[in-house]
Amino acid sequence: MKFKLSQILESNILLEGRKEDVIKKYGEEHTELIQLLSGVDPSGNNKYLDWMVKTSLGKNDDTQVPPSDMVARVVDNFHKQLARIKNKDINSYKNLNDLESAVDIALQKEKEKLVSKQAKKVFEDEDIVIYAPMTVEASCKYGAGSQWCIASTSGANNTNNHFDDYSRHSNFYFLINKNMNRAQNPRDYKYALQYKMNDGNMTWWDANDNSSSNKPSWLSKKALDSIIAFDPKHKKIKLGAQLQAYLDAPSANKYVTFRDVMTPQQKSVVIKKLLSLPKFNSSDFKHLVVDLNDSQKDEIISRTKDSVTAQDLTALKPSLNLSQMLGILQRNSGILNNYTVMTELSDLFSDEQKFELSKVMDGKKINNTDSKVLFKKWSMTPEERKKHGMSSFYVFLSSPDKHIESLTKVDPLDPESYRKINMMKLRKEVQKNTEINGIKTEANLLDDYIGADLGDIPIEITELLKDKSRKI
Repeated sequence: MKFKLSQILESNILLEGRKEDVIKKYGEEHTELIQLLSGVDPSGNNKYLDWMVKTSLGKNDDTQVPPSDMVARVVDNFHKQLARIKNKDINSYKNLNDLESAVDIALQKEKEKLVSKQAKKVFEDEDIVIYAPMTVEASCKYGAGSQWCIASTSGANNTNNHFDDYSRHSNFYFLINKNMNRAQNPRDYKYALQYKMNDGNMTWWDANDNSSSNKPSWLSKKALDSIIAFDPKHKKIKLGAQLQAYLDAPSANKYVTFRDVMTPQQKSVVIKKLLSLPKFNSSDFKHLVVDLNDSQKDEIISRTKDSVTAQDLTALKPSLNLSQMLGILQRNSGILNNYTVMTELSDLFSDEQKFELSKVMDGKKINNTDSKVLFKKWSMTPEERKKHGMSSFYVFLSSPDKHIESLTKVDPLDPESYRKINMMKLRKEVQKNTEINGIKTEANLLDDYIGADLGDIPIEITELLKDKSRKI
């Protein structure tokens, strides 16, 4: 195909003309946003630019103004699925949700087309048709109407572990009687054959999920022979079909299942597809993290906001560097409500890193009492930390007959210290005429006497405790 200079010039004029029109329409103060959205307009001629800018500025019929990167991703998917979308006029969509719904419907059509290729027709005549499902999606399609566990999607994220589990040792065949239907004969109109790989044992399941060693009465010898002849090829085809189905429509939660059978190039393609999905969320991060480069990790981290849990971070931690973990915490303050995880991070980060984190994190989202105390310590300036380190705090029980008992060192910025004090309060409840006293001294002054009895403490220290301590 030959390109004429005039065509190229006309295309560039159209591109720039539409951009200038959008700048005039929405104001020069939005020029930077318009330039960015123009650069990601998948049409190549700013066909979608006006709608993207309008939506990103909150001038469309959205309940909340969507982020511009989300707008760009949905529009990109709209352009990719345009052939399957009935209404191709983007300007007729009132908001991002409407556009996304149209994209979802198109994606479902694409998926159904792919699923039809994920089952092998083993036999057909005027009375019956037999399919060998190679994937869980095909199992659900051709097993619809039955009660078979391998043909349902009742698991989390529409998954079906039964099909994958059974497929490790059995091949399945779905037999459909053309002369019956579900309304007339809900039990016998459809059968599933479980064909064991190791011993060739056959178990027949009617549509109500009742098992039998006897084949259905309407199955001909010719049809059964076709199944037996096909079965040696089944496993090889099934593995290939499952991998191909995954490559066509990858999901993060199944990535680990296929990770060891994919080539490096296939992994790269799958990861690129997953990262481009508008509904890719940070909880999927842990499934892919071992195969992501730093740039990809940073991209996902930049998209996380109050979505990464403490458990997610624990799973991700071995594959992240310190900078990436700091980036996750900046955007996900709620992680620090898990005090165990917070203490692990506290040991991992420097005082300077913790101080910088405290300035950008949303402390209001930290509601765990222990975590609040430790976060206060993170928030201290170097000068405040130095000043704090110049003093020590001690508490002890006192009574008329034994003035000092259980001398204990505490730290106002250590949650464990509050538990120690609470334990003393419990003892005070059962020990009459007992008080809790506290004293602040120069750093580590009384460390040698922690836990000592009265007789083991020098008289000058005893006098110090009597004169300088205060009742708590």
